[in-house]
Amino acid sequence: MNFQARLEERIAKCGNPICLGMDPVLKLIDPCCPDGSAEDKIKRFYSEILECALKRGVQPAVVKPNSAYYECVSVQAMLVLQQLIADYRSAGIPVILDAKRGDIGKSSAAYATAAYDVYKADAVTVSPWMGADSVGPFIRSSETNADEHGAYVLLRTSNKGAHDFQDLPVVRSDDPRDKAEAFYSVADKIMEWDGNFGYLGAVVGATHPEELEKITAYTVAHKHEIPFLIPGVSIPGVPGGQGGDAKTVLTAIANGGGKRKFHVLNSSSGLNFAYQRTGNPANFASDCIDALEKLAEACSM
Repeated sequence: MNFQARLEERIAKCGNPICLGMDPVLKLIDPCCPDGSAEDKIKRFYSEILECALKRGVQPAVVKPNSAYYECVSVQAMLVLQQLIADYRSAGIPVILDAKRGDIGKSSAAYATAAYDVYKADAVTVSPWMGADSVGPFIRSSETNADEHGAYVLLRTSNKGAHDFQDLPVVRSDDPRDKAEAFYSVADKIMEWDGNFGYLGAVVGATHPEELEKITAYTVAHKHEIPFLIPGVSIPGVPGGQGGDAKTVLTAIANGGGKRKFHVLNSSSGLNFAYQRTGNPANFASDCIDALEKLAEACSM
């Protein structure tokens, strides 16, 4: 079973398309887990969230730890990340390692080995900037158990600097009037590289639903829908979100003609630190799962 099919199966099983971002911010974790080292606090924080999710039977479709938030704490925190990936996967929850890798072929191959074989992630985020030989190592052939892995290629992001390159006009044929934003060229390459494998997805931000609709329509027109990892979905009342609305995002995909149910909507701060709405950090795990459940309900269409 390829990665795209696994996503559809997982979303159908858990009943929602939510991706729980696991980005530890120590100043926000400290009130919840005041004792122990930074590494102990991170481990306890996400372990209790997992325990609460399993106990209540409310699970995200996938989780997405951003490796930078662990790397900036310590080398030992990277071991905590490795253990958390193992714990969530043991509970049946796929893990996307948000590392945005991409380098020359040999280096990308090493990054792929780290993500898939050392950290044991199910998928990893990658940058397309260096082209096919950079992304290729993250697409593993069937002989190397590729159906266990996938990669999300950065396509259209929501950060302020995204316009610097992603919106540049690119001439797409011999006709100089045939122009489109550069991110459409990235979409072309994602579909080309993916071929019939079914291992690649795309990162598309949640804050510009009109573009999400156009990108969906573009892939549908090319008869090659690809799964989107959609960051930027906010939880009302929790600081730090990017302002994306779950129902608006899913409506945009539907309006674009999307049929496959394999897109995931990521919320990090809004779910992690949902206790900020109630002001009771002792209930951080249950508040997180409460917010997850409400977000899942908002995704029911």
